[in-house]
Amino acid sequence: MKATHLDDQRHEMMEHLYRRSGRTCGTYTGLWQEFCLNIGANFRDTYYPDLFARVIKAMDETESVMTEKQAQQAIEVCRQVLLGDKWR
Repeated sequence: MKATHLDDQRHEMMEHLYRRSGRTCGTYTGLWQEFCLNIGANFRDTYYPDLFARVIKAMDETESVMTEKQAQQAIEVCRQVLLGDKWR
């Protein structure tokens, strides 16, 4: 991955976090730290049987034997759980 692409990705991520944070002050100070603390707490507090059930349901909904599609669904569920409602 080129450095410019990575920089663009980081910028897009920070813009997304700023919009989702509800901030209106125009400053990004502490935003990354807030996000990291929040995602850490979401991960820590995730109840494995619930996560497992959501992954199974997502894979069942694909109605396909294609592993790639099932993996994408599983990754999306993990993102939802890790990011929580605030950061999605």
